[in-house]
Amino acid sequence: MSRTNKLLQLYAFESDKNAWKNQQVFLLDIPPVWQDFIRQFYNGVKLPFVIWPLGKKLQSIFPQIVSVNNQFYLDETRPWLIATQPVPVDMIVMLAKGWMNQIAAGQGGSAPADVETSTVGWRSETVDSVLQRYPKLVYELLPALVAHHFCLSPKQLMLEGRDEPVELLFSQVYARQKAECMSQPIPTRAGTFSYVVRFRLQYRAGEPERLLLMVSAGIRRFITKPQETKYLKGGINSTLLVSMDNPFIKKHRLGLRSYASLSFRREGGIEPYTRWSEGLDELFFDVLWGEPLSTEDILTNPDKYDSDHLPKILIVHNNRVFNPLYIEAGISIREKMRFYEMVRENLSDWRPLEPLPPVPKPKQEGIRSRVREPVPLAYCGHNKDFVLEVWGSDSLYQCVIEALKTKKYKGRFLAEHIDGHIFRLNAPSNNRIVIVKCDRKDYVDGLDRGTLKELADEHRTNKIARSIEHVQGNHSITCSLIEILPKDDWKKLGEGTDPKQAVRKGFQLTGRITQFVYPESGGKKSKRKKDTPGSSYIHKVFNCILDLLGDAGVMDFKALLTVNEQRPIIAYDIIHGDKGVYVVLTKLEDGILTVKGRGSEEWLTLPEAILQVDSYNPLPKGADAQKKEVARWFGEQVRMERMLGKEPIVLVEAELRYKGLDGIQNNKIKFGKTPDLPGLEQNDSGITVVRINANEDVPAYGFRPMSFSVGVYSDTESGLYYGVGTKPKTQMNIAKSMTKYDNPETAFQQPRVVEYMPLGSMERQERERLAWMVHRLREVCITFESTTALPYPLKMMDTLKKYLKGKEYVNIEAEAEFLEL
Repeated sequence: MSRTNKLLQLYAFESDKNAWKNQQVFLLDIPPVWQDFIRQFYNGVKLPFVIWPLGKKLQSIFPQIVSVNNQFYLDETRPWLIATQPVPVDMIVMLAKGWMNQIAAGQGGSAPADVETSTVGWRSETVDSVLQRYPKLVYELLPALVAHHFCLSPKQLMLEGRDEPVELLFSQVYARQKAECMSQPIPTRAGTFSYVVRFRLQYRAGEPERLLLMVSAGIRRFITKPQETKYLKGGINSTLLVSMDNPFIKKHRLGLRSYASLSFRREGGIEPYTRWSEGLDELFFDVLWGEPLSTEDILTNPDKYDSDHLPKILIVHNNRVFNPLYIEAGISIREKMRFYEMVRENLSDWRPLEPLPPVPKPKQEGIRSRVREPVPLAYCGHNKDFVLEVWGSDSLYQCVIEALKTKKYKGRFLAEHIDGHIFRLNAPSNNRIVIVKCDRKDYVDGLDRGTLKELADEHRTNKIARSIEHVQGNHSITCSLIEILPKDDWKKLGEGTDPKQAVRKGFQLTGRITQFVYPESGGKKSKRKKDTPGSSYIHKVFNCILDLLGDAGVMDFKALLTVNEQRPIIAYDIIHGDKGVYVVLTKLEDGILTVKGRGSEEWLTLPEAILQVDSYNPLPKGADAQKKEVARWFGEQVRMERMLGKEPIVLVEAELRYKGLDGIQNNKIKFGKTPDLPGLEQNDSGITVVRINANEDVPAYGFRPMSFSVGVYSDTESGLYYGVGTKPKTQMNIAKSMTKYDNPETAFQQPRVVEYMPLGSMERQERERLAWMVHRLREVCITFESTTALPYPLKMMDTLKKYLKGKEYVNIEAEAEFLEL
């Protein structure tokens, strides 16, 4: 049986048309003179400027405007603006006219003729009427209306241990493809944050007529201290939330506000160091009575914009741009559940999804006795030694030895100490780990772009390839742990000096797999209460060793035994690299993971594939050509496996439904039917496809009653299964009673809920077995002592990404504020 009797509650609602079809909204068409003015710049493909800043400007001033048509210049009958209440037309005309004049000046043309306000007016319609004419508008309009309604009244957040609830006032945030409600900023001893409730309308696989309103909750952290803009990392868009007062009303009172999400970036080496990403300096000229809105001023004087009588602007924290905050990301399961309940109370006419029951674990004949016996910790499909090179200080070398001697993986030692610098891996193959001390060289320091500029990466890579002796033969696997200086040490050399990718590439050319670690005195300090400074660093080093062994093909043996799948498991996905987009297959068979990429038709072990990843051919350029090749190569490889007599289980990432594998699109999948994919035949029982979805269109979740829990859960009506893994190790000491409000310095993470959909004609028992098999694959990766989001054959695609990226590789699976692992 499953380890839990809890029920899985997906945080989603049936979108009942009767609940909103008679609601009145107000529509405003674009004046024809403005439509003609913009259309003159359209070349049949695109405009030389972007339209959406005008809509963001209006929405930052008028919370009533819930929808903006940013393609009004095309031959569309769709209204320009939709609002919950009409905004005075003369205000709209005045604000839009100022923007039109800026466009005319920027394009060297004449300003449009004046608009007679008497010819422009709002008209009232029901939501049902609007959506009958514009069906696709439902995905934007309904979540926006729900968010607007949610913000109209204060909300009470009742937290355990508090006599009085926390009162929250919400504002709408207008960002692309999202409807959000954000609470007023909450100052704490660790920093300032807001709660965020996000709404999204979605239909699930196989249910195109069943619209679900998805609800998720998290936080947004803010920068409140002045910034030295010349030290911000360049080339990365970061967010400013802008809320404007109505310039036509002199007296303002606290009330409903709305924020537009705009972006800025650090660019250049002279002042001003930052600018709006979309050139918005003059967007609010008329609102601010001719004053510019400078990103430099906002970033260096944030207090100036923290007022209800000035433009209210919030600087959103970005891990890649700003220094780490004391306030950590994520909210507790209690807070997440409470916000779901708030929405449920606010949408009394909408039906929440029924909680899902757990699926019993399938019986595994012949496995029970083996699993009960002590088994080695790791599994390695070869007898090669691992040469672990330590490129760093003597103290790091000693720390590596100490980590293997003292740190435990799942309560046991990963390797047995044989003598001095030699260990034996706790695996049936008894591979040795031989630790070698290497002197740290200056070619792992920051890049100097002052003289070499864009050639600095290539120069460093070539220098390493010439300087280090290349690995000879294939009798061992060489893994290099490289001590890299923290950013504060190399950023003084200027923008873009991060050496990691150039170093990784150089070491790869010499036959080495790499992992980086900061010196003990550098990097972010541990926040685990039980860690002393020394133990924290050993813990970090031990994790780096696990990373290297994982990339070298080492797996968790017990988890692999529990999977107990006799058929080969193939995974298909695409990888975005610096030189293009690549399609890749991985195959787990007989305890060995192998890799095949387009252009290199041989199955290679994971470490071999890392070293030969440059032989892969990127997909052709152009969206249509890429999609065709994604589908063609998939079909070719599936047919090849069948010709070899294989009966594979094929795992396909749901994101591929947009990128070539149309047969797994939500509206094309049918429960109990083999998907219409290249290389598959409806009557071929030798291939089984399982669609894996860990993206944001899977609902957030909780448990009833509230708890932490694990297992596989079934939605029997749709044929979908949902898997929740164990808590991350960093969360083991976090009680379910803890909240972000009272513990702002704690990071709250929940295991990602992943959707599994076995496709094809099969009995329910086999469908459940496949769901559990995929779920257990999430525990095979040795890198973590907890369940990862994706099953192992898909998860290890991330390893290849590190070597196909020519720029710094950052794996961002979800917004940090809505943190799940």
